[in-house]
Amino acid sequence: MLLLAVMFLTEIADATTSIPTYQIQDPVSGATLTCNRCPPGYHMRAHCSATQQTQCEPCKELHFTQYWNYLSKCLYCNNFCVGENEYVKHECSPLNNRVCECVEGYYRHQEFCSKHTTCPPGHGVEQKGTAHSDTVCMKCSPGSYSSNNSAVEHCLSHTDCASLGLQTVVKGTVWHDNVCASCEDTKLRGGIDFLREILPDFFAVQRMKSKRALKLLRTLTSGNRLHENRGVRDTSKALQNVFSEWVKTASEEKLKKLPDLLRQLRLDNMADKLERKIRKVESAIYLCNIAT
Repeated sequence: MLLLAVMFLTEIADATTSIPTYQIQDPVSGATLTCNRCPPGYHMRAHCSATQQTQCEPCKELHFTQYWNYLSKCLYCNNFCVGENEYVKHECSPLNNRVCECVEGYYRHQEFCSKHTTCPPGHGVEQKGTAHSDTVCMKCSPGSYSSNNSAVEHCLSHTDCASLGLQTVVKGTVWHDNVCASCEDTKLRGGIDFLREILPDFFAVQRMKSKRALKLLRTLTSGNRLHENRGVRDTSKALQNVFSEWVKTASEEKLKKLPDLLRQLRLDNMADKLERKIRKVESAIYLCNIAT
């Protein structure tokens, strides 16, 4: 019984490792011949005959065959990694064509390497991009946020102010975190001052026509040359960068006048949103102060 089992297993092994074949008609006798295919890295030099098996020959340099075959010649390595943002992952060999891959941060799309999509503020990365697929973004769920344009960052949970022994003076949204402060701190700072850290993000998520955005940028930087030091092709990015610098040093009085400035530029909807933010902060500060 043991001998029979060994013989049976040997037959299975032989079957699974058998050489693939193909059939041709013998030009002399007209009989059908079953010929062995040539292994990867080789091509067929001569078909089999009634008296001998297929004759195979190794692929010459810069040529390959990837599978068992009966090709009359090997295939030329015709992949060239000369595109922008790609490199040679695997060089040409007798067994494979040259393999090109996109560099980090890019993926292959319609034969070209395209930059991974960045998820806008309010959206986080659900699935990071690879060399073969783009980034998949998802809107941040309630209680989480993302304030950056990023191809790698996930949505983050809002800071739990209470767990830190602090009050929430600016409630978080999908594009900014909660702003926390102690009641003692609210007595020393005005409501608008607590908006400093989120104001650049506020402007980043607003939709403005380029002409209006540039006008606002120039108005904010009147008297200095900040805007001249930046390319303005991407006006939203330029505005965010300049505004981030401006808001660091702007007086509380200037910050309070922002809604009026926006209305002068006919950005009424944005002015209304900012005023609502200011009122909510002042309300939170008032409640904090009367509680103490």
